[in-house]
Amino acid sequence: MRSTQTPSKILKPLQLIVVAICTSLVTAQPADIQEQLDALQQRLDEVQSDTAGMRNELDALKVEEQDWLTQERATEIRALVRDVLADADARNSLAGDGLLGGWSDGFFLASSDGRFKLNIGGLMQQRFFQNYVRSDVQDRWRGGIESTRTRLNFSGHMFDRDTTFLVQAGFGYLDPNQILPNFRIADRLWDAWIKFKLNDGWSAKLGVFMLPFTRESLVSDQYQLAVDRSLIDYRLGLARSQGVQFTWAGDSTRVFLATSNGSLALRGVPAAQNNPTPPWAGFQQDVEWSLTARAEYLLEGRWSQFNQFTSPPGSERAMLLGVALHAQNGERTGRTGRKQDQVGVTADFSYNSDGVTFFASGTFHNQKNLAAAIPNGDWIGYVVQASTYMTDTTEYYIRYEGGGVKQDSLGNNDVNIVTNGVNWYLDGQGLKVTADYGWNFGEISGGAGGAPGMANAMLGWRTQAKQNAQWVFRTQLQLAF
Repeated sequence: MRSTQTPSKILKPLQLIVVAICTSLVTAQPADIQEQLDALQQRLDEVQSDTAGMRNELDALKVEEQDWLTQERATEIRALVRDVLADADARNSLAGDGLLGGWSDGFFLASSDGRFKLNIGGLMQQRFFQNYVRSDVQDRWRGGIESTRTRLNFSGHMFDRDTTFLVQAGFGYLDPNQILPNFRIADRLWDAWIKFKLNDGWSAKLGVFMLPFTRESLVSDQYQLAVDRSLIDYRLGLARSQGVQFTWAGDSTRVFLATSNGSLALRGVPAAQNNPTPPWAGFQQDVEWSLTARAEYLLEGRWSQFNQFTSPPGSERAMLLGVALHAQNGERTGRTGRKQDQVGVTADFSYNSDGVTFFASGTFHNQKNLAAAIPNGDWIGYVVQASTYMTDTTEYYIRYEGGGVKQDSLGNNDVNIVTNGVNWYLDGQGLKVTADYGWNFGEISGGAGGAPGMANAMLGWRTQAKQNAQWVFRTQLQLAF
């Protein structure tokens, strides 16, 4: 902008002129007074002319400045109006009557009155693994790339915030629970439930869901610490079923009670062939009745801290204790067929604090009619894992898992796997790279007489009778939203 002169700068020369003239008048002779007055009048006329010009220039500058400010403001206002109109058009294009949409830790659609909301989420896990078995009769090296999980889920509430739902479908190659060895599942409905709030403490859930037994199973796939859950959990956990679950949640205590169509995780091949993949229909030959109960006590911290197995730097300390019981009565396979009844218990402890985690669990199952030639069998499993952040985005973890079926006819084979790994959180759990290396110091049974074994192709572990004879390297890229 051009500079302007203030009135003080204009009057200063005029003051000097007046002072000079007054001085000369005092010292001048009478004959010269008229001549000096004429000169003074001429100079005053010049000053007035200059002052008038300056005033005109100042007025022009003010008008120019006002025009510039007006144009600048108009440009800003027009840009703001365009943004508001674009946002309004985007909202109105969703639905004609107040439907909102956008991103808030995931994509969503919602009604303006808050009665309806739909969240859209997804999960992709691309995995590479390499397995080595020290054997003279097997292919020693086996591995490759697989798309382990591809999931799309829809969740939210309907009619009010007390009625929630979840529908999760996806694709995969192998059944993670190995109900049938190397069973191809292709596409599958993983979760489908409706949850109602009964009062301030109680809620009821109906549909297909993860049974409330082991904590590893209850933590979602994208929030695991390692590449995947432990081999022990996939065999001794109950996985999903179809039923009704009642939940009571307090400030420091939660209780889950579920009646369902039971679990096939410990069932033999003959029973699983009737209906190998969940959800199991009520008219299938699976169980006559099934009950699952779990109680959790929050020793310190918040419930939300245990939705995942990691504890980012800066997190508050939290501790959780959990116990669970499961019992089911199997149906006969024909009038004289055998029944596979089972009862199981588990307990776990979790600790999170400022980039450090610790978790330990133990599980026991007793199963009748494990196989045609095996009237009774006990399953025992235990898992211990810990982690610490090396940087704000890099986490090291270690896990030990052991156990198996305690049955003489099956060799009493126990797995003893130690896994070391690293997580790189490129964008939290949304974009994560995981790599780990596991070594088995025990044996991995493949099953006998129709009984399930401990081998799991999806996790990369094959049947191996020799001690210290197998290792697995895995790396995984995860995208979740």
